[in-house]
Amino acid sequence: MIEVRTCARLHLGLLDNNGELGRLYGSIGLALSRPHLILRAEKASGLQIEGEESERVGAFARRFIDRFGFPAGAHLNLIASIPAHVGLGSGTQIALAVGAALARLAGVRLRIEDIALALGRGAHSGVGIATFQHGGFVLDGGHKILSRSSHSAFEDRQSGQMADNWIPPLLFQRPVPRNWFFVAAIPKAHQGFSGEKEDCALKQMPDAPSSLVEKISRLLLMKMLPALMEKDIANFGQALTGIQCMVGDCFAPVQGGRYSTPLLERLVGFLLEKGAAGAGQSSWGPTVYGLIEGKAQAQKLARDARAFLESAGGGVAFCAQPQNRGARIREL
Repeated sequence: MIEVRTCARLHLGLLDNNGELGRLYGSIGLALSRPHLILRAEKASGLQIEGEESERVGAFARRFIDRFGFPAGAHLNLIASIPAHVGLGSGTQIALAVGAALARLAGVRLRIEDIALALGRGAHSGVGIATFQHGGFVLDGGHKILSRSSHSAFEDRQSGQMADNWIPPLLFQRPVPRNWFFVAAIPKAHQGFSGEKEDCALKQMPDAPSSLVEKISRLLLMKMLPALMEKDIANFGQALTGIQCMVGDCFAPVQGGRYSTPLLERLVGFLLEKGAAGAGQSSWGPTVYGLIEGKAQAQKLARDARAFLESAGGGVAFCAQPQNRGARIREL
C-alpha cells in the first residue's frame, strides 16, 4: 500500500497581471501544517474509489490512467482531505497525491511537474505544485507569453500559444520560522472562485497598471524576502499586508473589491487590530489569515477569530505552523 500525506497552502497573491515583460502572474505562497490530506492506494481489479472527495479523486485517477496507461487497477481511499474551494489549495493537492500514488503503485518514476501537466494543474499559479514538492515559502516566475494576441496565460494555453512545459518555474523557496503561526479564519456559507469560474474571472481582468505591479515587486524583493531570511516577523508582516492590499486592488474588478466580500475585509482588519503582524485573503477566499509569533499568542488570536465569526454568521478558525517539507510518499 502506498500512502501520500500533504498539506494545505496559503496563496499570498499573483504578482503581475500586466504582461509587458513577456510573463504573466508569478505567485507567492506557503505551506501550512494543517489541514492535511492523507491518500492510500493499493493494487486492485479495476479502479475503486472510496473515502472523502470520491468524485474528484476518481476524476483525477481516470485522467491519469488515460494519459499514462497505468496502473491496470487501483483502490484509492482518501482518508483525510483539505476543505474544498475555500482558498487552501485542495484541488492541486488531491491531483498530485493521486498521480504520485498511482505512479509509485505502478513502479514508474514521474516528475511531479509531469503529473501536474497531465492533470491540468498550474495553469495560473505554481504555488500548489511547489508546496507539494518542497513546503515552506515559495515564489514562482509565472508563465512565459509566446504571443501578445491573447490577454492571459489562460488564453495562451487554450490557443496553443504557450510552451509545452507551462508549469511556472520555481524562483525561491525558504523554510518559514517554526515560531511563526498562521491563524486561518473561514467564514461559513461562502466559496471562492475555482475551475471555470476562476478561468472566466482571470480572462475578464483588466491589465494591472505597470506602476502597481512594480510596487508589488519592489515590496516583495526589498522587504518581504529579506525579512524572511532575517526572521523579522514585523517587516515580513508589513510587506505581506501591503502586497495583499495591492494584489486585492488588481483583482477588485472581478471580485468586487479589495477582498472578495465586505466581511473578509472586516475580518482582515480585525486580525490586525488583535495583534497579527500581517493579514490577508488566501487566493479567492473565503479563508483569511493572520500571521503572529508564538503558540500562545496564536491560540488567543484563533479564539478571537472564532468569536468574530460566531457574531457574523459562523465559521471555523484555527492556528497552524508552517510546513517546511514537501509531501511524504511512502510504502506501508
